[in-house]
Amino acid sequence: MTLYNLLTDLFTGLLAVVSFVLLLTQTEWGVGLRTALLRAVARVTGQANLEWLRWWHIAAVVAFLLGAVMGFDLATGLYGCPGPGAPSDIGGFLAQGQALWTGANPFTVPDCGTTILEPDGLAAVLLNGLGSLGGVTGVAVVWGAISVGLVPLTWWVAGPERRYLTLVVATSPLYTPLVATQIDGASNALVPLTVLLTLYLATRAEVRASLIAGLLATQRFPTLFPVLALSGSFRRRFTAAAAAIGAFAAGTGIAYLVWGPDFLGPVFLDQVNRRSFSLNLWGVFLENHWLPSGAGLTVLQGALTLALIAVVFFTVRSPLRGAAITLTGVALLTQFLSFNILVWLLPVALVGVRPRWWLWGIGVVGSINYDVTLSVAGSQGIVWPTEVLDVLLTVLLLGLLVDLWKTSDTTLLRRTQSFPPTAPESGKDYAPS
Repeated sequence: MTLYNLLTDLFTGLLAVVSFVLLLTQTEWGVGLRTALLRAVARVTGQANLEWLRWWHIAAVVAFLLGAVMGFDLATGLYGCPGPGAPSDIGGFLAQGQALWTGANPFTVPDCGTTILEPDGLAAVLLNGLGSLGGVTGVAVVWGAISVGLVPLTWWVAGPERRYLTLVVATSPLYTPLVATQIDGASNALVPLTVLLTLYLATRAEVRASLIAGLLATQRFPTLFPVLALSGSFRRRFTAAAAAIGAFAAGTGIAYLVWGPDFLGPVFLDQVNRRSFSLNLWGVFLENHWLPSGAGLTVLQGALTLALIAVVFFTVRSPLRGAAITLTGVALLTQFLSFNILVWLLPVALVGVRPRWWLWGIGVVGSINYDVTLSVAGSQGIVWPTEVLDVLLTVLLLGLLVDLWKTSDTTLLRRTQSFPPTAPESGKDYAPS
């Protein structure tokens, strides 16, 4: 473990503590803590509540932290090649973006003296193309901006407790440390951003929101799953679902016309069959070679995913809860649950009290598993700790899924209120009607 990794772990741990305190203020046992926090805020700001707090204050802090970490990585060469023949994530993004302008294949690109298959689809090609105009720094800025965009979208979707919920998301161990220290984590932030953007735009134009979501889903095709599921809560649900599928198909068709069938393997087939490691129970099966060969398992996982989408589409009447259920189901079903993919679960924080506690546990266990047991102990051949945490993370995901199913559907209220609330939250789910 390097000093940089140690500092990252300490930062993640600090945010986990802050997030825990914020969650605790919403419980019966946190009344005294809530009062103490309000008194501390009053001493510093001269105001007895946080009515003055706006989303851009939180976004500015997140942007500063991301800028500091990314700037350090750029200045010290940490974004460079880790070794001879060892590819760099941001190097692959840069090469993909440059391929857009030179007419080369953006899905098979040179990276650190080798050639890699870049699995990000059309939306990522366009964003990396924009970023590549500024070199490695430009790519970091583009994905950093995507990551920071989660703050205002959380604020606009969160409803009456937007101050509190935006702070919970901003301090989650699955947010700032993940997107700041790993460019692939920042690129994965486009998935929850798409979900939140769809929820926000759907309050004005459901079909238009679905069209935009379908195009953004061309970055990573699983993004289409929560979009389809949540569209079942719209007034024009069949039209909205068709719009999302149509936009995704159009983007895929454009990629096929421009680059031919070469992109199908890296973007689709290689991802559904990927078996490198996983932070859920599949990781135990992979480590012990218990997974069957062939396409049978992939077909079963696909069928279960489609069944989940259909059930949510026809039975869940809150788009926010529908998206959260689907994202959690995907995290359970996928045989490649990386730490970066856990950032997809951030919209769960807006659903209710108990789901937020499950999400906190998932963030802590996932962080320890990836940063310590897998990266440190696993590299020394000690695999049982990561297997234990794989099982624990699966239990937490199952607990979250059960609670999400039990949470009642409500409509999104537009009135703001002060943070923290004067009484423990009821656990309601706020989502656009």
